[in-house]
Amino acid sequence: MKSVKPDIIRYVECMEEAKLRIALIRSVLAKSTSVGRDDFDAELIFIQLRKTLELTAFASMSANKEKYATAYSKYSSHWNAELMLKDLERINPDFYPVPLKVESCGVNGVKNLGFVRDGFLTSAEFIKLYNICGRGLHARNPYSTKDPTIQMGHSLEEWTKRIDNLLSFHRARMVDNVDGWIVTLYGNADGKVHAFPFQAK
Repeated sequence: MKSVKPDIIRYVECMEEAKLRIALIRSVLAKSTSVGRDDFDAELIFIQLRKTLELTAFASMSANKEKYATAYSKYSSHWNAELMLKDLERINPDFYPVPLKVESCGVNGVKNLGFVRDGFLTSAEFIKLYNICGRGLHARNPYSTKDPTIQMGHSLEEWTKRIDNLLSFHRARMVDNVDGWIVTLYGNADGKVHAFPFQAK
């Protein structure tokens, strides 16, 4: 990708790391990877989920180095995902990935794409999951009278699936750019994440 602009290279690097973290989550869920205790395994998953969300957010900042640096300094002290998303939207209103699907193949194998309507992690769910992960990473105060059960909304398997459905094949829009990129995490011959220019109609 030497001839590609640095912004999308950084975006792809973030997606490469997110892909690895999703693979680790799936390995733990399948019991192929374990640290020896179910509760510690769950904490490992929470860490990977949270970092995957952060990578998704940080990837979108790559188009403008100055704005990215400003946003990143704020992120280092943020714990509230709702505030984090609002900051991102100020810098890039179209930062959130748009999941795609192949609807049909036209003449000469040209693929017609459509939008995925459900089954993926929405921006509202991003906030919810981010906060759930935060709860899962903190040691419980032994004197607390609060219910220790974390209300997940979905199983860890379903949350992982919804993230994967969001990222596996999506449109990314960079800052101040009406066009963007089609990003594919899987199915590429070299096994790596690929990005292809997308031109808005």
